[in-house]
Amino acid sequence: MTLIEHLTLVEETRSDINQKHDLVDVMFLVISAIMAGAEGWQDIETYGDAKADWLRRYRPFTHGIPRRHTIARILRCIVIESLLEALLNWVNEHRTHHGKPIIAFDGKVLRGSYRNNAAQAVQLVTAYDTENGLVLSQKATPSKKGEIATVRQMLDMLNLNGAVVTLDALHCQRETLEKIQDKKAHVVVQVKHNQPTLRKAVQSQFQAVFDARKEKVVVEHKETGHGRKEERYVFQLKAKLPAELAEKWPTIRSIIAVERHRTIDGKGTVDTSYYVSSMSPKHKLLGHYIRQHWRIENSQHYVLDVVFNEDASRIATGDAVENMALFRRFVMNILKQSECGSPSQRNKLKRASWNDDYRAQLFFG
Repeated sequence: MTLIEHLTLVEETRSDINQKHDLVDVMFLVISAIMAGAEGWQDIETYGDAKADWLRRYRPFTHGIPRRHTIARILRCIVIESLLEALLNWVNEHRTHHGKPIIAFDGKVLRGSYRNNAAQAVQLVTAYDTENGLVLSQKATPSKKGEIATVRQMLDMLNLNGAVVTLDALHCQRETLEKIQDKKAHVVVQVKHNQPTLRKAVQSQFQAVFDARKEKVVVEHKETGHGRKEERYVFQLKAKLPAELAEKWPTIRSIIAVERHRTIDGKGTVDTSYYVSSMSPKHKLLGHYIRQHWRIENSQHYVLDVVFNEDASRIATGDAVENMALFRRFVMNILKQSECGSPSQRNKLKRASWNDDYRAQLFFG
């Protein structure tokens, strides 16, 4: 199915008498406009007026290009769950697997999505296929602490069979880890001071090995450049937690320490981070999974902010904020899947804004 065919399954709450503009027409307009660099309602209307002939090659637009306020109103009427399902179904048709899929969950604040109180800015949690660079799902959450429940809801929705789920320390929660196990997936999660007893036990087990000088490096990685040098060493052990902790955290099989030695302009620092996993300590890719988790920051958040100017967007009209964010991720997935021309997302976006044929190729192949 094409993207347009998937969008025909999206539901809305408009009454029949208010459906002057076809929903699929409007969604196609919005996605096309974002692909051409549009950032707000006025941009989308201006793009639609300029590209009306091109748009009508693929959709009827019987009543013309809607005005910006109409576009915003229609997007507020989209049932977000059906839009998410359309995204997920389209993505799953295009995903390829090489080894275990690595799915990272992480939150992002849309910093421009408020009117008077910055604390009311929309926060989104994203599930991201780090190997393919594809957004699988997103869900709004009321606060940073609300991410815990939001991630659990997303875990219920996604097919995680055989995947490796990576999470930051906020989600080092017994219920979350057990839910991932129930989904027949593995987990790698950082341990920080929000779980002080567990962190102390992990740190103590490694410290005993370090003191005895029996540690064994599983992965060693060195990078240099721009006056910066970094060496990373990954150590992995079978989890030997005290009885009460072993009972509380039954899914933990291994513990990992990542030691980072950094030298910047001649000044050196050493930092150690700790992780737990449901996988065997003999698994040689645990360090790789940890490293891949941060691709959601570098490959998704960075692109959304720098290429799509998401944080600068002042769209702050109810549910339209979340829907517009999801449409940006639609476009990001489309650009990522395209093998035409430069691998740079920025260059692809520029080319799509200037070249009608290239934009059509991105949509329809």
